[in-house]
Amino acid sequence: MRTRLFQYPSCLLALISLPRAKPASSKLALALCDSSRVFRHTIPTRLHGTHHSVSVSSFQGRARYHGITIRNMNSFGFDDEESVPRIPREAMEEIIEDVANGGREDSGYVIIDVRGHDEVAHTGKLNDVVHTLPLPYIAEGALSMDEDDFEEQFGFAKPSLDETIVFTCKAGIRSASAAKLAQMAGYTDILDYAGGSNEWFS
Repeated sequence: MRTRLFQYPSCLLALISLPRAKPASSKLALALCDSSRVFRHTIPTRLHGTHHSVSVSSFQGRARYHGITIRNMNSFGFDDEESVPRIPREAMEEIIEDVANGGREDSGYVIIDVRGHDEVAHTGKLNDVVHTLPLPYIAEGALSMDEDDFEEQFGFAKPSLDETIVFTCKAGIRSASAAKLAQMAGYTDILDYAGGSNEWFS
């Protein structure tokens, strides 16, 4: 895989001086394994789409992370210096335009909506270039899966470590949680569209 250079949108240049995220604390990993005490979430029985069904046996009783919040994350050992840059709507619009015009290969971005499929179906996608990967699957380790298994299960190519992942959700809570989990999986170029679908469709 060739190394690809990309530029942040112009409205994000002020963010590039922020400190690089540190390796995530192992406290979060331990807390996620003990999810029965902390989180409650109903895992969908399959991903939407006729050829992307998934077995939920490995998720049941463990992947109940819908209620993860920034407060939870900080209590598990993250500090403010590890925060992922949050971007405004204008930056999200520019990123979506870049991906729509040049694709992931040229733009360097992969945009992931971590809402549930039912939520996305209700509002519609932010844009056709946005992929849906509900937070519970990320919490279960989707971003650490084999590339082929990931694409077969979720219907799009797994983000590479040299891409910038842009997370979005409904109002910025789940996307922030997904960003922290992506850090744990080894990703360093991450952005969080905090306004989410609430702002996008307002």
